Amino acid sequence: MRKRQGILIISDGLGDRPNKELNGLTPLEKANTPNLDKLVAEGICGNVYPISAGIRVGTDVGHLEIFGYDSNEVYPGRGPLEAISAGIEIDDGDIAFRGNFGTIDENNIVIDRRAGRIRKDTDLLANSLNGMILEDGTEVLVKELTDHRVAVVLRGEGLGKEIICTDPGTACEGEKLVKPIAIDENDVKSNKTAKNLLEFTMKANKILKNHPVNIKRIADGEEAANIILTRGVGQKKYMPKITEKFGIKAVCIAGDKTVYGIANLAGMEKYAEDDFTANFDTNIGKKAKKAVEYINKGYDWVVVHVKATDLAGHDNLPLKKVEVIEKIDKMVGYILNNVDKSKCYISFTADHSTPCEARDHTGDGVPTIIWGEDVRKDDVKVAGEKYFMNGSLNNLTATDIFMLQMDFMGFTKKRGA
Repeated sequence: MRKRQGILIISDGLGDRPNKELNGLTPLEKANTPNLDKLVAEGICGNVYPISAGIRVGTDVGHLEIFGYDSNEVYPGRGPLEAISAGIEIDDGDIAFRGNFGTIDENNIVIDRRAGRIRKDTDLLANSLNGMILEDGTEVLVKELTDHRVAVVLRGEGLGKEIICTDPGTACEGEKLVKPIAIDENDVKSNKTAKNLLEFTMKANKILKNHPVNIKRIADGEEAANIILTRGVGQKKYMPKITEKFGIKAVCIAGDKTVYGIANLAGMEKYAEDDFTANFDTNIGKKAKKAVEYINKGYDWVVVHVKATDLAGHDNLPLKKVEVIEKIDKMVGYILNNVDKSKCYISFTADHSTPCEARDHTGDGVPTIIWGEDVRKDDVKVAGEKYFMNGSLNNLTATDIFMLQMDFMGFTKKRGA
Protein backbone atom coordinates (compact mmCIF):
# COMPACT_ATOMS: atom_id res chain seq x y z
CA MET A 1 0.00 0.00 0.00
CA ARG A 2 1.29 3.45 -0.89
CA LYS A 3 2.71 5.56 1.95
CA ARG A 4 1.99 9.23 2.58
CA GLN A 5 2.74 11.72 5.36
CA GLY A 6 0.59 13.47 7.90
CA ILE A 7 0.60 16.55 10.12
CA LEU A 8 -1.60 16.61 13.22
CA ILE A 9 -2.31 19.99 14.85
CA ILE A 10 -3.57 19.79 18.45
CA SER A 11 -5.22 22.92 19.85
CA ASP A 12 -5.33 22.04 23.54
CA GLY A 13 -8.73 22.64 25.16
CA LEU A 14 -10.12 24.12 21.94
CA GLY A 15 -13.72 22.93 22.30
CA ASP A 16 -16.12 25.41 23.89
CA ARG A 17 -19.79 26.25 24.43
CA PRO A 18 -21.91 29.24 23.35
CA ASN A 19 -20.55 32.23 25.23
CA LYS A 20 -22.52 35.31 26.32
CA GLU A 21 -19.52 37.57 25.82
CA LEU A 22 -19.36 36.37 22.20
CA ASN A 23 -23.11 36.82 21.57
CA GLY A 24 -23.81 33.12 21.86
CA LEU A 25 -20.95 31.95 19.67
CA THR A 26 -18.06 29.74 20.69
CA PRO A 27 -14.53 31.18 20.32
CA LEU A 28 -13.97 28.98 17.24
CA GLU A 29 -17.22 30.19 15.67
CA LYS A 30 -16.35 33.81 16.47
CA ALA A 31 -12.78 33.67 15.18
CA ASN A 32 -11.79 34.62 11.64
CA THR A 33 -10.48 31.29 10.33
CA PRO A 34 -10.17 31.25 6.52
CA ASN A 35 -7.59 28.47 6.55
CA LEU A 36 -9.49 26.19 8.91
CA ASP A 37 -12.57 26.90 6.78
CA LYS A 38 -10.60 25.70 3.76
CA LEU A 39 -9.68 22.47 5.55
CA VAL A 40 -13.35 21.98 6.43
CA ALA A 41 -14.66 22.73 2.94
CA GLU A 42 -12.16 20.37 1.32
CA GLY A 43 -12.18 17.64 3.96
CA ILE A 44 -14.23 15.85 6.59
CA CYS A 45 -15.10 17.14 10.05
CA GLY A 46 -17.11 16.59 13.20
CA ASN A 47 -17.24 16.90 16.98
CA VAL A 48 -15.19 13.96 18.21
CA TYR A 49 -15.27 12.60 21.76
CA PRO A 50 -11.89 12.00 23.44
CA ILE A 51 -13.29 8.73 24.86
CA SER A 52 -17.09 8.86 24.81
CA ALA A 53 -19.88 11.37 25.28
CA GLY A 54 -19.85 13.16 28.61
CA ILE A 55 -16.55 11.70 29.79
CA ARG A 56 -14.21 14.46 30.99
CA VAL A 57 -10.53 13.77 30.42
CA GLY A 58 -7.29 15.41 31.44
CA THR A 59 -4.57 16.52 29.06
CA ASP A 60 -2.73 13.28 29.75
CA VAL A 61 -5.60 10.90 28.96
CA GLY A 62 -6.70 13.09 26.04
CA HIS A 63 -3.29 12.83 24.40
CA LEU A 64 -2.96 9.12 25.05
CA GLU A 65 -6.22 8.63 23.15
CA ILE A 66 -5.12 11.02 20.37
CA PHE A 67 -1.96 8.93 20.00
CA GLY A 68 -3.99 5.77 19.54
CA TYR A 69 -3.92 4.26 23.03
CA ASP A 70 -6.69 2.79 25.12
CA SER A 71 -6.08 4.78 28.28
CA ASN A 72 -7.86 2.11 30.32
CA GLU A 73 -5.00 -0.23 29.48
CA VAL A 74 -1.92 2.01 29.66
CA TYR A 75 -2.74 5.03 31.83
CA PRO A 76 -0.51 5.04 34.95
CA GLY A 77 -1.94 8.24 36.48
CA ARG A 78 -0.87 11.79 35.69
CA GLY A 79 1.89 11.74 38.28
CA PRO A 80 4.12 9.15 36.57
CA LEU A 81 3.63 10.85 33.18
CA GLU A 82 4.67 14.20 34.67
CA ALA A 83 7.67 12.64 36.42
CA ILE A 84 8.82 10.99 33.20
CA SER A 85 8.27 14.28 31.36
CA ALA A 86 10.49 15.99 33.92
CA GLY A 87 13.26 13.46 33.33
CA ILE A 88 12.83 11.44 36.53
CA GLU A 89 13.43 7.71 36.13
CA ILE A 90 10.48 5.96 37.76
CA ASP A 91 11.27 2.76 39.69
CA ASP A 92 8.85 0.00 40.58
CA GLY A 93 7.20 0.96 43.87
CA ASP A 94 7.65 4.71 43.41
CA ILE A 95 4.60 6.90 43.98
CA ALA A 96 4.45 9.91 41.65
CA PHE A 97 2.33 13.07 41.69
CA ARG A 98 1.71 15.99 39.40
CA GLY A 99 1.83 19.28 41.23
CA ASN A 100 1.55 23.03 41.03
CA PHE A 101 3.61 25.63 42.77
CA GLY A 102 0.81 27.51 44.51
CA THR A 103 0.19 30.17 47.14
CA ILE A 104 -1.39 29.59 50.56
CA ASP A 105 -1.89 31.94 53.51
CA GLU A 106 -1.00 31.33 57.17
CA ASN A 107 -4.25 29.39 57.63
CA ASN A 108 -3.48 27.02 54.73
CA ILE A 109 -6.13 28.65 52.55
CA VAL A 110 -5.28 28.40 48.86
CA ILE A 111 -4.92 31.93 47.49
CA ASP A 112 -3.66 31.01 44.01
CA ARG A 113 -3.33 27.47 42.66
CA ARG A 114 -0.61 28.59 40.22
CA ALA A 115 1.25 31.23 42.25
CA GLY A 116 0.42 33.91 39.70
CA ARG A 117 1.33 31.45 36.91
CA ILE A 118 4.96 31.60 37.99
CA ARG A 119 7.33 30.98 35.08
CA LYS A 120 10.81 31.91 36.32
CA ASP A 121 13.19 30.26 38.80
CA THR A 122 10.98 27.25 39.44
CA ASP A 123 14.11 25.13 38.99
CA LEU A 124 15.64 26.84 42.03
CA LEU A 125 12.51 26.18 44.07
CA ALA A 126 12.39 22.53 43.02
CA ASN A 127 16.09 22.04 43.73
CA SER A 128 15.60 23.27 47.29
CA LEU A 129 13.21 20.37 47.90
CA ASN A 130 14.73 17.64 45.77
CA GLY A 131 16.33 14.82 47.76
CA MET A 132 14.43 15.53 50.99
CA ILE A 133 14.50 12.52 53.34
CA LEU A 134 11.37 12.00 55.42
CA GLU A 135 11.21 10.61 58.97
CA ASP A 136 10.72 7.00 57.86
CA GLY A 137 13.56 7.19 55.32
CA THR A 138 11.39 7.81 52.25
CA GLU A 139 13.15 10.00 49.68
CA VAL A 140 11.37 12.79 47.82
CA LEU A 141 12.34 13.66 44.24
CA VAL A 142 11.16 17.04 42.97
CA LYS A 143 11.65 18.40 39.45
CA GLU A 144 10.19 21.48 37.76
CA LEU A 145 8.04 21.17 34.64
CA THR A 146 6.51 23.86 32.41
CA ASP A 147 5.73 27.17 34.18
CA HIS A 148 4.01 26.53 37.56
CA ARG A 149 3.94 22.76 37.13
CA VAL A 150 6.16 20.37 39.07
CA ALA A 151 6.65 16.61 39.46
CA VAL A 152 6.98 14.95 42.88
CA VAL A 153 8.03 11.32 43.51
CA LEU A 154 8.07 9.42 46.80
CA ARG A 155 10.66 6.63 46.81
CA GLY A 156 10.63 4.14 49.67
CA GLU A 157 9.44 0.77 50.90
CA GLY A 158 5.81 -0.25 51.23
CA LEU A 159 4.05 2.70 49.58
CA GLY A 160 0.53 2.63 48.11
CA LYS A 161 -1.23 4.97 45.71
CA GLU A 162 -4.85 4.94 46.86
CA ILE A 163 -4.89 8.34 48.56
CA ILE A 164 -6.58 11.73 48.41
CA CYS A 165 -4.00 14.41 47.54
CA THR A 166 -3.59 18.01 48.72
CA ASP A 167 -4.91 20.08 45.80
CA PRO A 168 -8.52 21.27 46.38
CA GLY A 169 -9.08 21.41 42.60
CA THR A 170 -9.44 23.71 39.60
CA ALA A 171 -10.96 27.12 40.33
CA CYS A 172 -11.07 26.28 44.06
CA GLU A 173 -9.13 29.23 45.37
CA GLY A 174 -10.42 30.17 48.82
CA GLU A 175 -10.64 26.58 49.96
CA LYS A 176 -8.29 24.97 52.44
CA LEU A 177 -5.32 22.80 51.57
CA VAL A 178 -6.58 19.20 51.58
CA LYS A 179 -5.11 16.89 54.21
CA PRO A 180 -3.95 13.70 52.46
CA ILE A 181 -5.60 10.50 53.66
CA ALA A 182 -5.86 6.92 52.44
CA ILE A 183 -9.11 6.15 50.62
CA ASP A 184 -9.36 2.96 52.68
CA GLU A 185 -8.33 3.50 56.30
CA ASN A 186 -7.25 -0.15 56.49
CA ASP A 187 -4.83 0.19 53.56
CA VAL A 188 -1.47 0.20 55.37
CA LYS A 189 0.62 1.10 52.32
CA SER A 190 -1.59 3.99 51.24
CA ASN A 191 -1.77 5.27 54.83
CA LYS A 192 2.01 5.43 54.79
CA THR A 193 1.99 7.39 51.54
CA ALA A 194 -0.60 9.83 52.90
CA LYS A 195 1.49 10.44 56.02
CA ASN A 196 4.60 10.97 53.90
CA LEU A 197 2.83 13.38 51.56
CA LEU A 198 1.58 15.47 54.49
CA GLU A 199 5.07 15.58 56.00
CA PHE A 200 6.61 16.61 52.68
CA THR A 201 3.96 19.27 52.04
CA MET A 202 4.47 20.95 55.43
CA LYS A 203 8.27 20.80 55.26
CA ALA A 204 8.21 22.14 51.70
CA ASN A 205 6.04 25.06 52.82
CA LYS A 206 8.58 26.04 55.47
CA ILE A 207 11.45 25.89 52.98
CA LEU A 208 9.64 27.66 50.16
CA LYS A 209 8.25 30.59 52.12
CA ASN A 210 11.79 31.54 53.16
CA HIS A 211 13.36 30.89 49.77
CA PRO A 212 15.16 33.88 48.16
CA VAL A 213 13.03 33.48 45.02
CA ASN A 214 9.85 34.00 47.05
CA ILE A 215 11.30 36.80 49.17
CA LYS A 216 12.00 38.63 45.91
CA ARG A 217 8.57 37.81 44.49
CA ILE A 218 6.88 39.29 47.55
CA ALA A 219 9.08 42.40 47.34
CA ASP A 220 8.05 42.74 43.67
CA GLY A 221 4.36 42.47 44.56
CA GLU A 222 3.98 38.93 43.22
CA GLU A 223 2.44 35.86 44.84
CA ALA A 224 4.87 33.63 46.71
CA ALA A 225 5.17 30.07 45.39
CA ASN A 226 5.11 28.74 48.94
CA ILE A 227 3.40 25.36 48.55
CA ILE A 228 3.23 22.39 46.20
CA LEU A 229 -0.35 21.28 45.55
CA THR A 230 -0.39 17.62 44.54
CA ARG A 231 -2.84 15.48 42.57
CA GLY A 232 -2.77 12.76 39.90
CA VAL A 233 -1.14 10.09 42.07
CA GLY A 234 0.02 6.95 40.27
CA GLN A 235 2.63 4.27 39.72
CA LYS A 236 4.69 3.03 36.79
CA LYS A 237 2.91 1.08 34.02
CA TYR A 238 4.12 -0.42 30.73
CA MET A 239 3.21 1.47 27.56
CA PRO A 240 4.13 0.18 24.05
CA LYS A 241 5.41 2.61 21.42
CA ILE A 242 3.03 3.44 18.58
CA THR A 243 6.00 4.24 16.35
CA GLU A 244 7.09 0.61 16.59
CA LYS A 245 3.56 -0.77 16.28
CA PHE A 246 2.84 1.14 13.06
CA GLY A 247 6.40 1.48 11.76
CA ILE A 248 6.33 5.27 11.56
CA LYS A 249 8.94 7.95 12.11
CA ALA A 250 7.27 10.70 14.15
CA VAL A 251 8.15 13.94 15.91
CA CYS A 252 6.29 16.16 18.37
CA ILE A 253 6.70 19.95 18.24
CA ALA A 254 5.42 21.56 21.43
CA GLY A 255 6.24 23.72 24.43
CA ASP A 256 4.53 21.68 27.12
CA LYS A 257 6.69 19.10 28.91
CA THR A 258 3.73 16.88 29.73
CA VAL A 259 2.85 16.53 26.05
CA TYR A 260 6.52 15.89 25.25
CA GLY A 261 6.65 13.19 27.89
CA ILE A 262 3.62 11.36 26.50
CA ALA A 263 4.92 11.72 22.94
CA ASN A 264 8.28 10.36 24.05
CA LEU A 265 6.66 7.33 25.66
CA ALA A 266 4.79 6.81 22.38
CA GLY A 267 8.15 6.66 20.58
CA MET A 268 8.22 10.10 19.00
CA GLU A 269 11.18 12.40 18.78
CA LYS A 270 10.73 15.87 20.20
CA TYR A 271 11.64 19.32 18.97
CA ALA A 272 11.71 22.33 21.27
CA GLU A 273 13.07 25.86 21.29
CA ASP A 274 13.09 28.46 24.05
CA ASP A 275 10.22 30.37 22.46
CA PHE A 276 8.08 27.23 22.17
CA THR A 277 6.25 27.74 25.44
CA ALA A 278 3.07 26.38 27.01
CA ASN A 279 1.71 29.90 27.26
CA PHE A 280 0.25 32.72 25.20
CA ASP A 281 3.68 33.88 24.02
CA THR A 282 4.58 30.65 22.21
CA ASN A 283 6.00 31.14 18.72
CA ILE A 284 3.22 29.57 16.68
CA GLY A 285 4.65 30.70 13.35
CA LYS A 286 7.97 29.01 14.00
CA LYS A 287 6.19 25.79 14.98
CA ALA A 288 4.52 25.80 11.56
CA LYS A 289 7.86 26.21 9.80
CA LYS A 290 9.42 23.37 11.78
CA ALA A 291 6.47 21.11 10.94
CA VAL A 292 7.04 21.68 7.22
CA GLU A 293 10.79 21.14 7.67
CA TYR A 294 10.19 17.74 9.28
CA ILE A 295 7.83 16.76 6.46
CA ASN A 296 10.54 17.74 3.98
CA LYS A 297 13.02 15.59 5.95
CA GLY A 298 10.82 12.59 5.32
CA TYR A 299 9.11 12.13 8.68
CA ASP A 300 5.87 10.18 8.42
CA TRP A 301 3.88 11.93 11.15
CA VAL A 302 4.46 15.41 12.61
CA VAL A 303 2.48 16.46 15.69
CA VAL A 304 2.21 20.19 16.49
CA HIS A 305 0.79 21.15 19.89
CA VAL A 306 -0.48 24.55 21.08
CA LYS A 307 -1.42 24.94 24.76
CA ALA A 308 -2.71 28.53 24.78
CA THR A 309 -6.34 27.75 23.88
CA ASP A 310 -6.61 25.66 27.04
CA LEU A 311 -5.15 28.45 29.20
CA ALA A 312 -7.72 30.91 27.87
CA GLY A 313 -10.50 28.47 28.70
CA HIS A 314 -9.28 27.89 32.25
CA ASP A 315 -8.95 31.63 32.85
CA ASN A 316 -12.37 32.44 31.31
CA LEU A 317 -10.90 34.63 28.58
CA PRO A 318 -13.11 34.06 25.51
CA LEU A 319 -11.67 36.97 23.53
CA LYS A 320 -8.16 35.74 24.22
CA LYS A 321 -9.19 32.29 23.04
CA VAL A 322 -10.48 33.85 19.82
CA GLU A 323 -7.12 35.59 19.37
CA VAL A 324 -5.17 32.36 19.88
CA ILE A 325 -7.41 30.47 17.42
CA GLU A 326 -6.78 33.14 14.78
CA LYS A 327 -3.02 32.71 15.28
CA ILE A 328 -3.40 28.96 14.91
CA ASP A 329 -5.36 29.57 11.71
CA LYS A 330 -2.39 31.46 10.28
CA MET A 331 -0.17 28.50 11.21
CA VAL A 332 -2.56 26.25 9.30
CA GLY A 333 -2.34 28.63 6.33
CA TYR A 334 1.45 28.42 6.26
CA ILE A 335 1.35 24.63 6.36
CA LEU A 336 -1.31 24.49 3.63
CA ASN A 337 0.84 26.64 1.36
CA ASN A 338 4.01 24.65 1.95
CA VAL A 339 3.08 20.96 1.74
CA ASP A 340 2.33 18.76 -1.25
CA LYS A 341 -1.39 18.00 -1.08
CA SER A 342 -0.86 14.80 -3.05
CA LYS A 343 1.54 13.46 -0.41
CA CYS A 344 0.49 14.93 2.96
CA TYR A 345 -2.69 14.92 5.06
CA ILE A 346 -3.46 17.61 7.62
CA SER A 347 -5.55 16.80 10.69
CA PHE A 348 -6.77 19.21 13.36
CA THR A 349 -8.22 18.32 16.75
CA ALA A 350 -8.13 18.92 20.51
CA ASP A 351 -7.47 16.72 23.52
CA HIS A 352 -10.62 17.92 25.30
CA SER A 353 -12.97 20.89 25.57
CA THR A 354 -12.27 23.70 28.05
CA PRO A 355 -15.28 26.05 27.83
CA CYS A 356 -14.46 29.51 29.14
CA GLU A 357 -17.47 29.82 31.42
CA ALA A 358 -16.86 26.35 32.87
CA ARG A 359 -13.16 27.09 33.47
CA ASP A 360 -12.49 23.36 33.39
CA HIS A 361 -12.50 20.35 31.09
CA THR A 362 -15.92 19.08 30.01
CA GLY A 363 -17.22 15.99 28.24
CA ASP A 364 -18.21 17.83 25.04
CA GLY A 365 -16.99 16.65 21.67
CA VAL A 366 -13.95 18.44 20.24
CA PRO A 367 -13.83 20.09 16.78
CA THR A 368 -11.90 17.78 14.44
CA ILE A 369 -10.92 17.94 10.76
CA ILE A 370 -9.08 15.62 8.36
CA TRP A 371 -7.93 17.15 5.05
CA GLY A 372 -6.19 15.62 2.04
CA GLU A 373 -6.37 15.10 -1.71
CA ASP A 374 -8.41 11.89 -1.58
CA VAL A 375 -10.38 12.44 1.63
CA ARG A 376 -14.13 11.97 1.23
CA LYS A 377 -15.75 15.37 1.61
CA ASP A 378 -18.87 16.20 3.61
CA ASP A 379 -21.12 19.24 3.18
CA VAL A 380 -19.76 21.42 6.00
CA LYS A 381 -18.01 24.60 4.82
CA VAL A 382 -17.21 26.61 7.98
CA ALA A 383 -15.22 25.78 11.14
CA GLY A 384 -17.18 25.78 14.39
CA GLU A 385 -18.81 23.45 16.86
CA LYS A 386 -22.38 24.14 15.68
CA TYR A 387 -21.45 23.61 12.03
CA PHE A 388 -19.64 20.38 12.82
CA MET A 389 -22.88 18.91 14.16
CA ASN A 390 -23.52 18.08 10.49
CA GLY A 391 -20.06 16.61 9.91
CA SER A 392 -19.26 13.02 8.98
CA LEU A 393 -16.88 12.43 11.93
CA ASN A 394 -19.53 12.99 14.60
CA ASN A 395 -19.62 10.51 17.48
CA LEU A 396 -16.23 9.02 16.63
CA THR A 397 -13.48 8.94 19.25
CA ALA A 398 -9.92 10.23 19.37
CA THR A 399 -8.55 6.73 18.74
CA ASP A 400 -10.84 6.42 15.72
CA ILE A 401 -9.31 9.62 14.32
CA PHE A 402 -5.82 8.26 15.00
CA MET A 403 -6.61 5.06 13.10
CA LEU A 404 -8.10 7.02 10.20
CA GLN A 405 -4.88 9.03 9.95
CA MET A 406 -2.74 5.90 10.00
CA ASP A 407 -4.96 4.32 7.34
CA PHE A 408 -4.90 7.37 5.06
CA MET A 409 -1.12 7.39 5.38
CA GLY A 410 -0.90 3.68 4.56
CA PHE A 411 0.38 2.31 7.88
CA THR A 412 -2.49 0.04 8.94
CA LYS A 413 -2.60 -3.71 8.37
CA LYS A 414 -5.44 -5.48 6.63
CA ARG A 415 -7.42 -7.97 8.68
CA GLY A 416 -8.10 -11.23 6.93
CA ALA A 417 -6.97 -12.33 3.48
